[in-house]
Amino acid sequence: MSTSAADSPISILLVDDHTLFRSGIRLLLQRHNEFQVVGEAADGVEAVKRAIQLRPQLILMDLHMPVMTGLEALQLILQDVPEAVVLMLTVSEDADDLGKALKAGASGYLLKNIDADELIKALHKARQGESVVSAAMTSKLVQQFRRGEPQGAKVHLTPREQEILT
Repeated sequence: MSTSAADSPISILLVDDHTLFRSGIRLLLQRHNEFQVVGEAADGVEAVKRAIQLRPQLILMDLHMPVMTGLEALQLILQDVPEAVVLMLTVSEDADDLGKALKAGASGYLLKNIDADELIKALHKARQGESVVSAAMTSKLVQQFRRGEPQGAKVHLTPREQEILT
């Protein structure tokens, strides 16, 4: 039986300035044959270089890092690797960070306190083109939506995202 592209593992780049956290996520993903960690980066500059070099299908990236933030790296990565699906994986529960990340092109915003099974489900959903946002952040997004635009930043929702919010 030949292996088709659909059967190939999803290539993932891990970007976080905490080595131990990256190692833990890598070990978690290695338990699942459908994922292959192809690289790691400790800051945004390294993330941009590795994304261009490795062209991963999915990038899990921290928001707040030294040298270059995840938000800055996200924008540069999507210029050079527009097909990459970038998920922010962060401790920041700031609604403004959420809005900026989504506006910049992130396909999702997950909090680091996410359950391992939920992370795996989120990765699959994101790879299938769905936006994934941690439940706690979804409620903040809804609150912003109800109040109007957050601090001058527009958050554009796809029809599917609007359906989910409704």
